[in-house]
Amino acid sequence: MRYRAVSLFQVAAAASLVFSGQVFAESRADVLERIKPIGMVSVEGQAMPAPAPVAESAPAAAAPASEPAPVQTAAAPPAAGGAASGAELYKSKTCFSCHGADANSPIMPIYPRLAGQNAVYLTNQMRDIKSGTRNHGQTMVMKGIMANVSDEEIQAIAEWLSTL
Repeated sequence: MRYRAVSLFQVAAAASLVFSGQVFAESRADVLERIKPIGMVSVEGQAMPAPAPVAESAPAAAAPASEPAPVQTAAAPPAAGGAASGAELYKSKTCFSCHGADANSPIMPIYPRLAGQNAVYLTNQMRDIKSGTRNHGQTMVMKGIMANVSDEEIQAIAEWLSTL
């Protein structure tokens, strides 16, 4: 019988995967709340379906003080020059390095295309990565970048990306 040597690093990595899975499972309701549909999609040439009735639900539990509150409303229109500042921030914060100059040509297929995404969705995703609420292998690089982006800059970038 052959035995394979396992480094302490490999054991620690496996333990962290097990632990992070348990943490993720405990916050599933929060994740589901953040990814719920926020609107309807219209395909050109097709009739819009009737909106589904909105069911009354119990209010969600308040988020801990350490986490930013999720954005619930549609983004306000950008102020004068807001789109330009979002474009400038996209470049100066190096977003283009991974997501492409047009925000639609990521350098790797697993990186998301950001152009035309909903501003509220983008804002929530960037805030979740920055706070650590969204935390997995693909967000590790983003977390370091988001540490240098303010909430106002997140909003400006998200609004600009939604106009592409």
